[in-house]
Amino acid sequence: MSEENVNSVENKKIDKKSRRRLIIESRIAVLNILLVSVIIVGGFGYLLFFKRDTISKEENRKLATFPKFTLESYFNGEYTEAVANFYDDTVPNRSFFKNKVAFLRSLKGKSYGDGDDNIVFYGPGVVIEDEPVVTTITTTSTTADTNITQTTVSENTTTVATTTTTTVPDNFNPPVDNGMISNNIVVVNNRGLMLYGGGKKNGQEYANSLNEYKKALGEGVNVYSMVCPTSVSYYMPENYAHLTASEEDNINNINSFLSDVKPVDVFTALLYHKKENIYARTDHHWLPLGAYYAAEEFAKVAGVDFAELNEQNYDILTLNGYVGTLYGYTQSADLLNNPEDFIYYSPKAECKTTRYNTSFTNGASGSLLYDGSKMKKSNYYMVFGGDEQITHIETSTKNGRNLVIFKDSYGNALAPVLTYSFENIYVCDIRYFNLNAISFIQSVNATDVLFAMNTYSATGQNHDYIEYNRTK
Repeated sequence: MSEENVNSVENKKIDKKSRRRLIIESRIAVLNILLVSVIIVGGFGYLLFFKRDTISKEENRKLATFPKFTLESYFNGEYTEAVANFYDDTVPNRSFFKNKVAFLRSLKGKSYGDGDDNIVFYGPGVVIEDEPVVTTITTTSTTADTNITQTTVSENTTTVATTTTTTVPDNFNPPVDNGMISNNIVVVNNRGLMLYGGGKKNGQEYANSLNEYKKALGEGVNVYSMVCPTSVSYYMPENYAHLTASEEDNINNINSFLSDVKPVDVFTALLYHKKENIYARTDHHWLPLGAYYAAEEFAKVAGVDFAELNEQNYDILTLNGYVGTLYGYTQSADLLNNPEDFIYYSPKAECKTTRYNTSFTNGASGSLLYDGSKMKKSNYYMVFGGDEQITHIETSTKNGRNLVIFKDSYGNALAPVLTYSFENIYVCDIRYFNLNAISFIQSVNATDVLFAMNTYSATGQNHDYIEYNRTK
């Protein structure tokens, strides 16, 4: 075969290969276009038509709702902003996708600190410098028959006034070599700690709102402020303490603005018990034992009896394997692989419990506590009930004292251990309350009103609900 013929055959082979390659490439391109189109259309349909979540169990909050249209909100931009927030906050199967995103985020991060004090920083953390606070308690007591200086009152009676100064327990926590921050939560020593940002201006507004409640209710009703610290106040290692604002300073700031409202010093009460299991390691709530000590301090301020925590007064129940909301936020393996016991207390004294909707209608009888053995392990704190309801507890204590608790989720654990202290207890979440709060308090003949909210609520956005429900 001539060289010319050989070249012709080779060129034909090349042309066939080229055409074949072009056909394959064009088919691949078409498939890519079809695949991308299916993903886009399918994703659009999924987001548009699938059922959207309304509650985030990991974050223990109600998700955004679709806004009501008004001309005013449309033209000032609030309506469109709220619509965008609704679609962003209520993605179908939100928890599944949130967990996957959290996992991907865990694969990257930036360092914070030097040497052995290095931690990996995930999320938009803030660094806040606070001066250390040294606290002392001064108490005055009156005793009889003592060898200290005596003042004679009568022939047979002596009364002695003594002043003692007690320093609160040391709240120092040793430095640790390493840790992790994810979604503004520090994970150290197999414990999650939420970073607190502070908010003294909001705290002053919170105090002013409580003062207005007291003015409206008059002398016949006692009003109390229980601002509950979170675990970051007691367990943050020294070398990371500057990452969080001082909850103690913010609580003291609130108390300085209270007028005729009685503060309940939960911060100090819990400090005496910090070595006990008063806060969950894997969840942002305190444990029922922490709520017990807080309720005990409240009972002292309110001047009511308080039942000792023993088997005579309570059934002590334990749920194993608790891994709560802080794992949901961080997806930390340290939290997942170190579950904890959830121990709670069911009063043995007879109680009648009625749960209403947030407008105090459609009441239904039920048990004081839910059966935790039937719950997911991450939901054990829900043994105390949900937030979107008003719960009335009629106890066997007959002292004429009726208590209304306005609270966030921290307050749920208080009610069971106050059943020996008040005749009637009404538990209302201030975030979901649909009535005028003053009218409600008066309608149930309350003698005592307790505002029990953690620092994030009292000095954050949730404090607005207190004033809103007073004036609505």
